Amino acid sequence: MAMMRGADRHGSVEPPSWDSRGGGWFRHALRRVFGDGENPLTWAVPLYSAWGIRVRVHVVFILMVIGQLVHSLWLDIGPLYTATGLGCLFVLVLLHEYGHCFTARRVGGDADEIIMWPLGGLAMCQVPDDWRAHFWTALGGPLVNVFLLPVLAIAVYVATGELSAVFFNPFRPELALGGFAASSSLALWLVVTIWWLHYMNVVLLAFNLLLPMFPMDGGRILQAALWAKAGYAASMRTACVVGLVAAVTLFVIAAIGRETMLMAIALFGGLICWFERRRLALVAGEESEFAASLRDEPPEEPSRAEERRRQREAGEQAEIDRILAKISEQGMASLTRGERKVLQRATERKRTGG
Repeated sequence: MAMMRGADRHGSVEPPSWDSRGGGWFRHALRRVFGDGENPLTWAVPLYSAWGIRVRVHVVFILMVIGQLVHSLWLDIGPLYTATGLGCLFVLVLLHEYGHCFTARRVGGDADEIIMWPLGGLAMCQVPDDWRAHFWTALGGPLVNVFLLPVLAIAVYVATGELSAVFFNPFRPELALGGFAASSSLALWLVVTIWWLHYMNVVLLAFNLLLPMFPMDGGRILQAALWAKAGYAASMRTACVVGLVAAVTLFVIAAIGRETMLMAIALFGGLICWFERRRLALVAGEESEFAASLRDEPPEEPSRAEERRRQREAGEQAEIDRILAKISEQGMASLTRGERKVLQRATERKRTGG
């Protein structure tokens, strides 16, 4: 449901093993899940890797699934159908995020990780700084849902024989379930599963295209489209304002309907839009100060420039040391694409004397 620039640099796909430096497999496993612990968005358990993309599941998502299954013991729906619904949502969101990743590669960028978390998914994409690349990468996820729309609609009609199950009431979707009939409990479960896939696919498509706020795809598509005409900074400012309005509107509607999940999505989207706007203001302030210094102030003192250069080199060396330590602990296979590029650049600089 969301696309993030940059890649996580923690964890590996190798199985944990005992080591002689203390801590054992448990400490190694914790490091794979939580990394350095600084970014809560990356606290995730490795699931598998395919096509050069690692898939991880956020620890909060795992806790949420467990809570939903336990709660279903006291509901009429029961654990089986609860697990089925969660599984359908997981598969659809995962396919959606793969759409972002493969599109990012198609436009000349890269993508090496997907994190599944409670409010959707995060595709770690690095794309060229061009509005077309950002536009198509953001659109890549919803296009997967568009492709699935007729496929699942036909499957629902074949399974139920009812057009009302295909074109359901979006405000009362449970009415479509009430008319289902089957010869056995297994057949009923299959029919319900197919309909849930169709229903959730429609919901994902609507949310990502109709909500123009970050980090939803609608907000990123809007920003990229405005970027083509107004430039990056202006497009980001406009998209942030539109996103804040959309977040407030969604929160009010969700509060009236007592929809906790929608309220959480609205709050999260509003916070992301607010942080993006603050970041833009900070960058604009720094650029203004820099321009003023070029006009009115003398050149920076050599001592200050040298200190900044040393700080930058120290940061780069710290990152290289971390990568080398990771290779020592987990092997070359554990490195992400981004880490390999950092190591390659450092090797080239050393070779050329840079």
